[in-house]
Amino acid sequence: MLSALLGLIGVLVGALLTQLFTASSEWRSRRLEAMVAIAAASSRVIGAHERLHELFVGEGNNPPLSDERVVRALTERSEAHNDWRTARSRLYIIIPDDQLLIEATDRFEKYRRAGTKWVHEYLKDVQGFHREDVKDIQTEAWVGMREGRIEIGGLCRTRSQRDARWDGHLRQRFTRSSG
Repeated sequence: MLSALLGLIGVLVGALLTQLFTASSEWRSRRLEAMVAIAAASSRVIGAHERLHELFVGEGNNPPLSDERVVRALTERSEAHNDWRTARSRLYIIIPDDQLLIEATDRFEKYRRAGTKWVHEYLKDVQGFHREDVKDIQTEAWVGMREGRIEIGGLCRTRSQRDARWDGHLRQRFTRSSG
């Protein structure tokens, strides 16, 4: 009777540990996906910003809004910004406790918004737009976004390594104690 009870308790403990490891793995996977999405979205925003900016540098004049290259660049920019907003919201939901990562995304957002100002100026008045008038804003935004992307990537790597270590320690602890 005692051995049957001990066996049942062993099975229950095993089932509980299996559930714990599965839940831990699923949460780690979700966090990793959210971090990959925010890092990729920040890179995509920068790329879209650069492509739009290159239209002005290469041409030396203001291409019309009907130009196919402008339409593609603005479409890419819009999609990149939507990806950024989605990834940022997901990160805020899944990893709300990582204050450094949240602050890094907020800094990136600040520069992303600054970069949007010069685009809005161009969209308002294509012919009257002068790149020199917004050159400082554009440069500051671009530099800030690049630094932000590097910071976000580093913080995501650190968080991912910390998650993997914690998960490894947990598995090792229970493997040792049950063996």
